Amino acid sequence: MLPFKNRLTKRRDIEKLQKFGEFFSEANIAVKSAKNGLSETRIGVAAGLKFSKKAVERNLVKRQLREMIQKMLPNIKKGFDVLVMIRKKEDERVRVEKLEKNLKQVLQKSGLFEAKNNL
Repeated sequence: MLPFKNRLTKRRDIEKLQKFGEFFSEANIAVKSAKNGLSETRIGVAAGLKFSKKAVERNLVKRQLREMIQKMLPNIKKGFDVLVMIRKKEDERVRVEKLEKNLKQVLQKSGLFEAKNNL
């Protein structure tokens, strides 16, 4: 589970990030990020109805993403708000290995991932 200090929970923070954040995407993952002026990075995960109509599937993929983010947290730059959004492409099942690879690629593309440890 993500530590509380690293969670992006407030609706106004998420809306501000949606409006003013920089957008990056890779395959089935999109990221919006912006500086937050804090010493910690806060991360939120979203999976909308376009991903799946079933809440069970959306919640499962959000839990998987949070676990991946927790493993990568020491390598993510400090002082940012990040919103990770999952989207499903046509005829594509979401595989955990592919999801982790795409998440790492989109974080590198956005400049938030620093390769300190070998992940």
